[in-house]
Amino acid sequence: MYKIGGIGIFVALVLFGLFALYAWGLDAFHWLRKERWETAPLAKTAIERTPLEERQRLRIDRIRFYSEQMQSPRFCLVLVPKTDQPVDEVFILSHGWFDRPEFLLKYLKVDQVYERLLGEGKVRPALVVMPDVRFPDYFRRNRDRYPFPQYLTLVAEEVVGAVSREYGVPVRRDKWSLGGFSFGGYLSLDIGRRYSGRFHSVSVVSSFAEEDWTYWPKTAGPPGFLDAQGRGRQTVVDPGPMPKLFLACGTGDRMFGKMVELHEKFTKLGIPHIWSTGPGGHTWNYWSTVLEPMLRFHLGS
Repeated sequence: MYKIGGIGIFVALVLFGLFALYAWGLDAFHWLRKERWETAPLAKTAIERTPLEERQRLRIDRIRFYSEQMQSPRFCLVLVPKTDQPVDEVFILSHGWFDRPEFLLKYLKVDQVYERLLGEGKVRPALVVMPDVRFPDYFRRNRDRYPFPQYLTLVAEEVVGAVSREYGVPVRRDKWSLGGFSFGGYLSLDIGRRYSGRFHSVSVVSSFAEEDWTYWPKTAGPPGFLDAQGRGRQTVVDPGPMPKLFLACGTGDRMFGKMVELHEKFTKLGIPHIWSTGPGGHTWNYWSTVLEPMLRFHLGS
């Protein structure tokens, strides 16, 4: 039998590490790079829809719109179910900090899982919208100076407005929900506490919350530092009832302690929520185990 010596094993491990680093580097480059179509000129009032792929039960679109908040065109990927009746419900699913919307299809297979659930009759037909939520790192490193982050206006107002206008979905609370993984979960929770009059359910996976955040208080607390438009860390834009909440995290995730704290805080405050946990880390593999329960939480038939 052929045996590999200690040096051979060491070389193999080094080669494997280099290959993994190379693969990560390709994704990192893809995350940072702007595709040519992303930077193409777009009129401020225009919405550009590009069909990307046809499936048996759904179509994958890409829509571009001009963001006044970001002062540039932005885009979303949209899973559009094929139905006899107009689709009038939307679930916004946001990616992590070092990801792109395309990664939700490449690694999480959101399109395949959603299409299967549609075929099995386990979810209602809805638009699944995956927005581009990449932001300059400057704002994250200096978030104390920006108490009303860019993602709030981009997702809760501009993405909602573009999707509503393009697909004819009314902006009614019972028609909209949102959630996300890692940073996508963070922004979903922040939007959910400030725009609860616009979203009926929120899911947060492998993420965290700021210690000073308040959640659907009966009376507003101290606003704290305000920006030039008079908005602070507790500013509520569209008040409404408490949304349904789904929290999940793998026990091996570096965010697990933070998610446990959020779960315990909600429990102490008497905020109803679903808490799901299991083996896994801050990885696509763990998130793939949560995706189906997440979709069924928001869109279950």
